[in-house]
Amino acid sequence: MKTTLRWILSLCGVFLSLAWGQIAPSTCSFGDPLFSELSHQKAVLIEPKNYVVGEENFVIIQLEKPSLPSGYMVSVFVDTIQSPKSEPEVQGWYPKTNIKPLKEGFYELSVRVNLMYKGS
Repeated sequence: MKTTLRWILSLCGVFLSLAWGQIAPSTCSFGDPLFSELSHQKAVLIEPKNYVVGEENFVIIQLEKPSLPSGYMVSVFVDTIQSPKSEPEVQGWYPKTNIKPLKEGFYELSVRVNLMYKGS
């Protein structure tokens, strides 16, 4: 009898602990209903036809909805995945990102465009 009661109480405890948990939302709106809409827009990268070694090469970033309300800003991160001996000099800015390869060779870069929101 005691074993059955302990078993039932254990099952109730497990069930209640699972019932209290909630699945996390896919996006956090920060209280602004526009954030979900603006954070899922397309970003297009326009690269130069040929990168020139030792010179600034600009990558243009175009957003589907370029005019953002107050409190929104865009951040750009560029990571070097593969490069010949030395990484390029990079300044990740929106809407122009500057990439300056220092040596000839094959470069593989990852560009991340993030929308940030800061309420007052």
